Amino acid sequence: MAKILIIDDDPDFTLATKAILTAAGHQVVAAPSGKVGLDMVKDEEPDLIILDIMMDSIFEGFSVTTTLRGTPEYMDYRQIPVLMCSGVKKMTGERFHMPKEADLAKGDDYLDKPFTAEQLLGKVNKLLGK
Repeated sequence: MAKILIIDDDPDFTLATKAILTAAGHQVVAAPSGKVGLDMVKDEEPDLIILDIMMDSIFEGFSVTTTLRGTPEYMDYRQIPVLMCSGVKKMTGERFHMPKEADLAKGDDYLDKPFTAEQLLGKVNKLLGK
């Protein structure tokens, strides 16, 4: 069983994702914003983070990963895998494209919303090394 932190401002998405992960035996905690999520990283020490890209700002998720991976304050948490999620492809037909120089902002894997339980659990298991 892994502890998974969901950082997403959509309560319906969070509830549905939490139900899938809990049914698979994981402990799940959630944060409604990037700022709250970063605070929870220290308090909860999750094994995995599921992170929405677009919350209060269009790039809030990228800001969270940059802070997590690039600031001394989060040095002990840099290795936590991050699964980034976004509905931008459904809305625009394209994903966010990040230049190579923006490596700190990238997650470890990506999942387009909406996704199936099987897709989510496949990515989660891969990132957890299962």
